[in-house]
Parts: sequence; structure tokens; C-alpha cells
Amino acid sequence: MKRIAIIITLFTLLVSCIDEVDLGIGSNDTTNKILIVEATLTNELKTHRVVLSRMDTLTDLGIDSIYNPYVPIRDINRDLVPYERNATVSIVDGSGTLYSFNETSPGIYESSTEFAADPSNTYALNIATTDGATYSSKAMKIEGISTIADVYAAKTTNASGIEGIGIFLNNSRVEGNVKNLRYTYEETYKIIAPNWTQKDFKLTNYDPCALPVPTYDLEIVDRVNEQQTCYGYASSNTIIQTQNTNTNSSGINNFMVHFVAKDNYILTHRYSIEVTQSVAGSESYGFYEQLNNFSQSGNIFSQVQPGFLEGNLSSDDGSQGTVIGFFDVVSVSKKRLFLNYTDFYDGQPLPPYPFNCEVKTAPESHESYCYSGPSGPNPCPQSIIEQVNLDLISYVGPNSDTEQCFGPHLFVPKICGDCTLLGSNIVPDFWEE
Repeated sequence: MKRIAIIITLFTLLVSCIDEVDLGIGSNDTTNKILIVEATLTNELKTHRVVLSRMDTLTDLGIDSIYNPYVPIRDINRDLVPYERNATVSIVDGSGTLYSFNETSPGIYESSTEFAADPSNTYALNIATTDGATYSSKAMKIEGISTIADVYAAKTTNASGIEGIGIFLNNSRVEGNVKNLRYTYEETYKIIAPNWTQKDFKLTNYDPCALPVPTYDLEIVDRVNEQQTCYGYASSNTIIQTQNTNTNSSGINNFMVHFVAKDNYILTHRYSIEVTQSVAGSESYGFYEQLNNFSQSGNIFSQVQPGFLEGNLSSDDGSQGTVIGFFDVVSVSKKRLFLNYTDFYDGQPLPPYPFNCEVKTAPESHESYCYSGPSGPNPCPQSIIEQVNLDLISYVGPNSDTEQCFGPHLFVPKICGDCTLLGSNIVPDFWEE
């Protein structure tokens, strides 16, 4: 649902200087007060989650997401989405049973007990914010149940002419109305650092300002943690929907949920995808279809109308345009698939690592930062100890070259020798080789 905040933000910025297009969300001051609700209740027995935030015209669209080998990795756990704190959140079913939610982290509310949506019951979401406003949803229920019968991969070419692997599925109807289907997925893939070695740099007692030269102890030591093999994760970030328009059919067949280009490195060693299917109602399908249409650049000005993107949530005082989101109650089915690149492209070169892993060298030390005498231009790259201090490089081996800027060690950008910059070194519980 963060995509709702991003899409609405883009609308606000794009139309701020075009009077003819009325988005129905008012000025920036008004826009920033809109409550955004992410809430989907499923028939899974689990702790359910509701996410609350406020609209912001300065939404972060990708901060800290691009690796730069010359800039230290910043350990910043932040998200510029303004989450809504200290709200009171509950779900009440048709028989009057109330399920309370607790705020487990800023804007994240989780049910205090595990429960599952019953197809024979209805459910409504209630929210009270600290400014005294209250919001509620329409009563919703599961409209149908369908299972994913099969998830499979096949070589294909996408609409842009790119060759790769498509992830397809077949499903079957179990009961009820299963016309409207929505899909999400989670990818997991093995990462092997191409320039990993058992040894790495260890820098201690470093004083770059010492005179007449910096003082330090640089050792080549055994690595302590697993940094050769890791597992990367990615989740779907687009709206994937389809409809089973043949009412006489028991399900849909050969629907492509995802496409991975042949040269994408996530396929290199081993790849897994878990597909989740949600059976949605017509109102829910329409909401997400409208949201998806708005996100297409060619449609923003031609299809946006006043009062756009109306979900099933409203303010209890009757005020308009104060909340965006959809409280959905769905049945879900999940299926996982594993594959290897060689299953489809046997004998062909593996996809390349996504970073330049050129092996380099540099002088071990540098001029004191506090040296005040005359100094000429330095044609050499940043010294080894400076780069180790900034955690920028991984050790490769000794250097025997004697070029102008030679040093005693060879190294690569850290991301080429330490896979933990791209993923987790913990093997997932579900992983299969």
C-alpha cells in the first residue's frame, strides 16, 4: 500500500501547475493530512497487520538503494513515509467479536491474537487516530476460494522483445465467486561473491592525523562470518490482477505472474519464487485496477477525475477526501517454485554479477591529514588504509606489480568479496538445493 502514497504523491507533484486537472485531494496542507490505510485480512491463521501512514509530498522513492563502491555503506534504518503513531485499531466481525491490534513499530499494527477470516462471516476495520478522527470500513467477506494448482517456469520473450524466464500458474476454483484474482510474489535467490577469499583486511590503531605519517596496524586475517554465500530477497512492487471471465471454466491456465530477464543475476546460482493468489471481490478488484491505471504515465491526465481512488474506508464524521485505502478480506493460496539457470540455458554463460569487480591496488598509506607543508598533486587512488577504514574494499591477495601507484595488496570493491551487502548469510528455512 506504500505504492498508493507514492502514486498519489506523483499525481500531486505532476498537476501542481495545471489548473485544469482536478484530483479532488485539495492543497498540499490537506493532502498531507490524508490517512493511508493498508489492511488485508486473509483466511490464514496468523497475526494480521494494518499499516497506517499519512500522505507526504516528499515521499522517498529509493534512498540508499544504489550501491556506490566509493561511498561508505550507511547503516540508516529509515523510511520517509510518515507513519501514523498511537492509533487505536480493531477489526470486528459480524457476530460482534472484536480483534484488537497493537502498534509493534511506528505505524505497524498487529493483531494481539492469531485468527483467520471465516468465509461465512463479515469483517469491518475501525481506526481512531490521536487527533480525534475515527474511520471505518464497509463490512467485507471472502467471496470465493481458489487454489493454485501449479506454478511453473518456461522460457519466453516479453512484450519488449527481451528473452527470459516467465513464471506461470494454473489454478482451480473450489467454491464461491473466483472471478477476480490478485497476485503477489516473493523472490529468493542465492548470491555467491565472485571475489571472496578466506582472508580480509583488519585495521586497528589508525590515526590519519599522526605526524610525520599516519600510524596504524593493518593485518590480513581470516574472516569470522559467512560472506561468500548469501540469499537475496525481493517482493513484487506492481499490481498483478486478472479475471476468470469464463464462468463455465473451473479456473485460469498459463497466466504469467512474473518475468525475469535472461541476464538478470538473480538467476545465476539458484532462484526461488513464492506466488500468493488472493481471491478478491469486484469492489476490491476495481480499486486496484484503478490504482494500476493511474500509475501508467500515459493515463494520469486522461483518466484522473475528482474524487478518484475511492476505497471502502470513510471518515465517521462524513468528511470527504480524508482517507485512502481498501480493507480487503480475501482467501489466499500459495505455491513455491525452485529453478536453476542451467535448467533453461545449459552450456550458456551465466548472467554477470551486477557490479564491476575489477581487481585493483593502491598505496598502503597516505600523507598525514595534519601535514601543513607543501604538497604536490597525488596521482594515486585513495590509500588502502583509508578505504579499509571506510569499509569500502575486500582483500584479494598479495600484489607483485610495481606500477607507479602499486601497493602490497590487491583488492576489489567490498560488494565483490562480501555477499552480505546484497543479502543475508542465513539460509532460509524453506531453501532447497
